[in-house]
Amino acid sequence: MKIGIKIGDIHEEDIQITEDYVKKFADFCGDFNPVHFDDDSAKAQGFKGRIAHGMVSASFFSKIFANTFPGPGAVYLNQTLKFHAPVYLNEKLHYRLEVIAQKEGKPFFTVETEAFGPDQALRVSGEAMIRYQTPS
Repeated sequence: MKIGIKIGDIHEEDIQITEDYVKKFADFCGDFNPVHFDDDSAKAQGFKGRIAHGMVSASFFSKIFANTFPGPGAVYLNQTLKFHAPVYLNEKLHYRLEVIAQKEGKPFFTVETEAFGPDQALRVSGEAMIRYQTPS
């Protein structure tokens, strides 16, 4: 069994949360809450403008696991999430993932998952469990 990641490995990546992502997510899941589509509604709820669904920003952890860290061969098993602050449309988030534990002798890893806004404030955090073996 070849394993290509280890405790202490870190991956960082920037992703812009676009209006198009929000629209596609709403079309897919059916969440058309006005705070995502109407500035006046969002402002009436105390936001500066329209916000992205929390799960839009969180979904990019899956993209990162599947494509870049660790990449093909990763299986996303679970995820805890905490949403700390709103993500506004077209903000660029800085994603930081760090392998913090491995099940002894097994290809199961706990990964700390965080996303920060352009102001460096934490927007989303949690822990994921992935299974990973380098594809043969």
